[in-house]
Amino acid sequence: MSVRAFFFMITFSIIILFFGCNTRVSSCSLTNDEAISEIGKIKRLLSERSPFMNINKVRVLDSLDSLIMNLQKIDKIDKYEFSFKLKGVFAELGDRHFWLEYIGECENENKYHLPFSLAPWKDSAAIALVKKNKIAYSFFLKNFPFLTRINSQKIKEFIDQNDLENKYAPKFSKQTLGVEKLNEFYKIKQGLNVDDQMKFTFTSWDFKSDTVLFLNLVKSRNKWQDIDSYLSFDKDDDRIKKMLFRRYKDRIAYIKVPEMYSYLKDKEYFQWLKQILDIARTTNALIIDIRNNRGGNRDLIDFFSDYLIAPKKFRVANLARYRGEISDDTKKDLNSRKLFPYSYFKDPESKQAIDSYMENFHPLVETSETLYSEYHYMVINSKKNTDSYYYGNPVYILTNEMTFSAASVFASSFKGLKNVKIAGICADGSSGMSKTYELKNSEIKVTFSHMLSYQKNGELFDGIGISPDIEIHRSINQILGYEDHQLETLLENINRHSSIEN
Repeated sequence: MSVRAFFFMITFSIIILFFGCNTRVSSCSLTNDEAISEIGKIKRLLSERSPFMNINKVRVLDSLDSLIMNLQKIDKIDKYEFSFKLKGVFAELGDRHFWLEYIGECENENKYHLPFSLAPWKDSAAIALVKKNKIAYSFFLKNFPFLTRINSQKIKEFIDQNDLENKYAPKFSKQTLGVEKLNEFYKIKQGLNVDDQMKFTFTSWDFKSDTVLFLNLVKSRNKWQDIDSYLSFDKDDDRIKKMLFRRYKDRIAYIKVPEMYSYLKDKEYFQWLKQILDIARTTNALIIDIRNNRGGNRDLIDFFSDYLIAPKKFRVANLARYRGEISDDTKKDLNSRKLFPYSYFKDPESKQAIDSYMENFHPLVETSETLYSEYHYMVINSKKNTDSYYYGNPVYILTNEMTFSAASVFASSFKGLKNVKIAGICADGSSGMSKTYELKNSEIKVTFSHMLSYQKNGELFDGIGISPDIEIHRSINQILGYEDHQLETLLENINRHSSIEN
């Protein structure tokens, strides 16, 4: 090879490398015109398919217009930053099932955390903790347990400003989810690094005095977990099964349901559940604990209907309308949620239950007849099943602010029955059949609901939740992992009520 040819190849390689690098850099960002074009696609997508866009169109469009105005002031925007800003737009839908993430290769992997863990406390405070072991915690500052400000900003204001995804969640869900984000600080506050210093204000027990510390962000994660929130059914683990079912000496049965299991995928769970309900048959009261249950399948609603619905009784537990035309796949998705059109029901009992219910049904959110499907109904009843029985004694469904999706539908389905009460904290209600779309240019994946789902009282699930009949909040010792205050308080309430009746 000649010297001239060799230098030509070297020069050509450098040019290719230079332009290749530039291409990789530019692929991580969008010009303002490209970003605005993506916003146009999003606007069309939401207008055509999101029922929550129909409800909250003004505030969504205002948020989009504000983002466009800011984009017009710059030449380009990082794709990851663009996705972060879009979360604020989608939050305005009020759709609790929306999810948006950047899926490209340019994601900022810079993760940083607070040097302590946080747990939610009452309306607007957070408790700073350090982990002692898997299930127990101690105070970060014993005499100043409450973190009340970050960089001089009140915790509630900080969460309101930075956790846009949960802007319209029910009050206690919004606080807890915001505090959960604080435990992974990089998810709620961008542009920082490990070892960056932050100003933290901690407040005394009586909220009368403060102490201020300047602390560095750390690499390792410190995250608080609620008591027993880590439990999951394991057919081979007797220790776990004993924690999921207990029978107290005062003849109260307790069942913890960690997730909304499926008949098809979790056959062994349902076999076990039937066995323990046979044991619970002779008890005086039943507690079904769905705290921290993030949802799944509705099969458990169908299963418990055989025990909680009186014989020959039919009940409309949920109704929904789908945005757009119903394809075969959509029909399957609706049916998997036990939702069917009126024409599906052939028995007179179901039809009568629907007819009677609809006479007094007044949806708090009206829908267009041309944009939505007919109503689909979930009718529950006690089937003629010799393997089950009607449990007519008091039933308490224990919820908290992390009870979500199908678990919140479970609570709503049985709320209002004469022997059923909801206890705990208002559930983070959500019920929306979601679908996922990908914006290829910005490398963003977005999921949002396609149906409006109503509770029995005409309210939507999203943003409202299911309020308890008996409100019970965590104690300090429950947050530390030393007791289950909510459960123990409920047990005391049941025993007290039982002794009064006797």
